[in-house]
Amino acid sequence: MEVVQLWAGVSFTARNGNTEELLNDAARTGIYLSKIRPLPGGFSGRCAAWRYRRLSALARKNRVRLRVQRRRGLFFHLRPFLHRTGLWAGLALFVPLLLWSRGLVWSVDYGDLTAGQQARIAAVLREETGLEPGASVSQDLLTAGEYALLKSGEFSWASLNFFGGRLEVEVAEAKQTPLIFSGKLQTLHAKTGGLVTEVNIKSGTALVVPGQQVTKDQPLIGTSRTERDGTPIFAPAAGVVMAQFEWDTAYDQPLTDQAPLLTGKTHTKLRLSIGGLHCTLPGLDGGLVGPTPNDVEITRHLQLELWGLPLPVAVEETTRYQRRIREVSYSDDAALSLARFKCLEALAKAWPGAQIVAQKESVDRQAHSLHYAVTYTLLDNIVQQ
Repeated sequence: MEVVQLWAGVSFTARNGNTEELLNDAARTGIYLSKIRPLPGGFSGRCAAWRYRRLSALARKNRVRLRVQRRRGLFFHLRPFLHRTGLWAGLALFVPLLLWSRGLVWSVDYGDLTAGQQARIAAVLREETGLEPGASVSQDLLTAGEYALLKSGEFSWASLNFFGGRLEVEVAEAKQTPLIFSGKLQTLHAKTGGLVTEVNIKSGTALVVPGQQVTKDQPLIGTSRTERDGTPIFAPAAGVVMAQFEWDTAYDQPLTDQAPLLTGKTHTKLRLSIGGLHCTLPGLDGGLVGPTPNDVEITRHLQLELWGLPLPVAVEETTRYQRRIREVSYSDDAALSLARFKCLEALAKAWPGAQIVAQKESVDRQAHSLHYAVTYTLLDNIVQQ
């Protein structure tokens, strides 16, 4: 009975008349009363709300006055909403909308992939196939997404599964293909001079040994050798000759320069996507009126959330930051850091992947610039391919 009254129940008082006969009539007709307590001239009790009308008829028969003290239960809290047409219309619209949205991407599960891998996968799926939160999914689209991930070259196997609004991404990283030394039919020479530290011949004949000092264009790996009986044998030249050598560069860094600087003014544009439909919201200006050639734009892709619940709506946020050409003055330390960076850039372009063993720097502070010179001691393969 208590469970029934959680939905709809009433507390009442019964006074005057034949209250004892009322209790007997209620028991005979199957009206269950609870919490019955004696009162002066009658009693109080509780009953289910839908039994109260029959109880009132019995009370009139026995000339007993009933008064409702309190209405209890969930029904009486919901009753004010039952007469609102808009509520029922919204519910009727919400249910089919919810069923339709089961075919949209609500969330993407990447498993235990790293943040970088997740970002790259999301970019490939979004740019190649349009698969992102809010997209309508089909089997053809999932197949196209798998081929797009394989075509990226980062993965050797990919599988996309979709069920109930959840897109699951499963991939296997591609293993690096071992290098194949095809060799050349002519002798391989040195790109630069240096001290040989290691010789690894894949094919051909080594013409130098570790510890030997070589010069630029000196032969390192030959294509022929002679057997003990004097028979010449020819083979393509292929291999690695590691050597330690010096490489120098210099850079003049001005102490004052014209550079594009942020002004603090921005312009943000939001584009919402759901089920193939796109909506661009009015721009949010932060004091920025028109674009200029020096402005920089940054685009982020987010997913709309409601109190931590991901929704099937993709948000493309494009923010434009205003920049103006201004004169910048560098301190000696800042100018030195910029000069070092420029020299390291030149090194990476000339000898990509070389290991820096040691370096010797020279700094000359002039009136309007800083002259930086550096000599790197490098360890790298000096075979000229």
